Amino acid sequence: MTLSCSTNQDKSILINEENNKENNEEFFKEVKSSIKVYDSLKKYDSGINHLESLLKTKKNLNPRQLGYLYYRIGVNYKRLKQTDSAYNYYKKSKESYVEKYDSIYIANRLFSMASIESSYELFDRSDSTAISGLRFLSNKQLRIASSLYNCLGINSNEQGKYEDAIDWYYKAIKSTSNQEKKERYKNNIANNYVNLKKYDTAIAIYDSILNSKSFDSIEPKLRSTILGNHTYARFLAKENVNEEEFLKSQKIKIEINDFKGLITNYSYLSEFYNAIDKKKSLEYAYRMYELSKKLKVPNSRIEALDKIVALEEESKIRAFYYERSFFRDSIAKARKSSQNLFVKTIYNNEELEKQKLKAQVNAEQYKSQKQKWIFIGLASIAGFIIYFFYKRGKTKKEKVIEVYKTETRLAKKIHDELANDVYLAMSKVQQGNTGESLLQNLERIYEQTRNISHENSPVLTGLQFEKYLKQLFQDFTTDECRIMSKDISTIPINKLAKEKQIVMYRVLQELLVNMKKYSNASLVVIGFEREKDQIIVTYKDNGIGVNTIKIKNGMQNMETRIKSIGGSITFETKERKGFQSKFQFKK
Repeated sequence: MTLSCSTNQDKSILINEENNKENNEEFFKEVKSSIKVYDSLKKYDSGINHLESLLKTKKNLNPRQLGYLYYRIGVNYKRLKQTDSAYNYYKKSKESYVEKYDSIYIANRLFSMASIESSYELFDRSDSTAISGLRFLSNKQLRIASSLYNCLGINSNEQGKYEDAIDWYYKAIKSTSNQEKKERYKNNIANNYVNLKKYDTAIAIYDSILNSKSFDSIEPKLRSTILGNHTYARFLAKENVNEEEFLKSQKIKIEINDFKGLITNYSYLSEFYNAIDKKKSLEYAYRMYELSKKLKVPNSRIEALDKIVALEEESKIRAFYYERSFFRDSIAKARKSSQNLFVKTIYNNEELEKQKLKAQVNAEQYKSQKQKWIFIGLASIAGFIIYFFYKRGKTKKEKVIEVYKTETRLAKKIHDELANDVYLAMSKVQQGNTGESLLQNLERIYEQTRNISHENSPVLTGLQFEKYLKQLFQDFTTDECRIMSKDISTIPINKLAKEKQIVMYRVLQELLVNMKKYSNASLVVIGFEREKDQIIVTYKDNGIGVNTIKIKNGMQNMETRIKSIGGSITFETKERKGFQSKFQFKK
C-alpha cells in the first residue's frame, strides 16, 4: 500500500490556525470570508489570484499575516497538484513565521514541506526537514509532532527500513492523544511487521485495534483498511480465512467510494485464490488491473499486470508482458523527470533568495548607524560564546583542558580573524567610506562568524545521529572537494553513548576543518568498521600532505577528545600523498 505523509493534515492545520485566538483580528476574518466562496466552488486558481492581489495591495502586513497568506496560497496550489509552487509558498510562510519565532507554525510549515519532499522520493531531505520541525516543538505541542513522526515512519517504510519505521510510528503514538490517529499508526506498525514477515506480531496488533472501544467510531475508510489488512495478515500466516472476511472490508470501501482501497482488496483476493482457484484469482487480477488503469495508479497497475502474466494462458500474456515492460520504464522516466524538475525548482528558488539577501545587504551598507549596532552585536555574540564555553567547563573536571583549549582557539579566531575586520570596518564607516570594500569586509565578517558558530554548535545525538553526521559530510562537500563515507550503516552509531557520538562528530569535524584550510584535497574518504567490541574510523584525503607532522592545537584537541572515551588516534602524512588519520574506541 502506498502511503502519504500529508493525509488530511493541511486541512486540520488550516482550521487550527484560522481559529487561533491570536489570529482573531479583522485581517484574518476578512481573508477567511473573502476566499470561502472560492473554496466552496473549488475555484482554487481564482483563490490564488485573490490572495496574491491582497499581498500586493495590503500595506504594512506583519510577519504573521504574511505567513498566513503564503500558506493559504500554498494550500490552493497543493489542491491543484502544483506541488512545486505549493512547496515554494510553504517555505515563504515558514520564513515569515521565523521572524516572530512562532514555533508551532514553523513546525507546521516544515511538515508540509517534508510531505512534498517525501512524495518526490527525496527521503533524506524529507527526513532532515521533518527533524528540523520537531526541534521547534515543546512537549506541549503534540498535534503536529505525531504527524512529523508519521512522515519519518513513512519515509523509512518506503525505503524498506521497516524496523526504523516501526520506531517512528511508536513515537507518533506517544505524541498524540487523538485515538483515531493512534489506531492509524498502530495499523502502520502492523503493516511493517507484515513486511518483516512477523505475522503473529502483526495479527496481535490488528486484534488490539479491532477489540478496542474506539474501533467502531473511527472513520469508515480506516476501519475498512484495518479489516482488510488483518484478514490478509492471517492469510499470510496460513490461518483459516475465507472470502467473506475479505468481502467485509470490500463492502465498506464500495459504500464510501474508496476505489483506491478496492485496488488493494482485489490484490488480496487474487493472492487468496491463487492456490485454490486460479480462474477466480485471475478474475480479481483483471479487476485490479482495470481499476488501477482507470484511476491512474501506476504501481498497482504494474502489480496487477504481474499477476495476470503469472496466471493467464500462454497465448494471451505477450501483450500484457510488453505493456508491463513499457509502462514500468515510462513510470521510471516520468518519476525521475518529475523529481529532477522539482529539485531544479528548489535550487532556483534558493538561488533567488540568496540574490535577494545580497541585494538587502547592498542597500543596508549605507546605513552607518545600523552597521555600528551590527558590530556591537557581533562583539556581544563573540563574548557570549566565550562565556558559554567557560561556564560549561566547570561541570566536569575531565573536560577542563578541552574547554580551555576551545576557549583559546575561539579567542584567537575572534582576535586574529574577526576583531581586526570589525575594527577595520568601523574605521571605514567613521571615515565615510561606505563603498564596495566595506561590503567585502561585512561579507568576510559574516562568513567568519558563521564558521565559528557552525564549529561550536550543539551535536544532535541519539537515533538521528547517523543522519546528522551525514549532513556534516554534505556540508563540507563542494564542487572542488567531494566527501564520501564508507560502510557507515554497518555499525550501530545511533546506539552509541551520547558522549561517544559527540566525540566522533567533533573529531571528524576537526579533520574536515583542517582539510578545508590546509590540504587542497579533492577527495576525502571516511570509512567505518567494527572489529569485535571496537569501533574503527579511518580518514583519508588526497591533499598536498607534508613530510613531517607537527602536533598543533587541532590534533591535541582530537587526542584529548578520543582519550576522554578510552580510545586512541593516529596521524600519518607524506608530501603530495595526502593525509590519513585513524581512531578507535570501544562501542
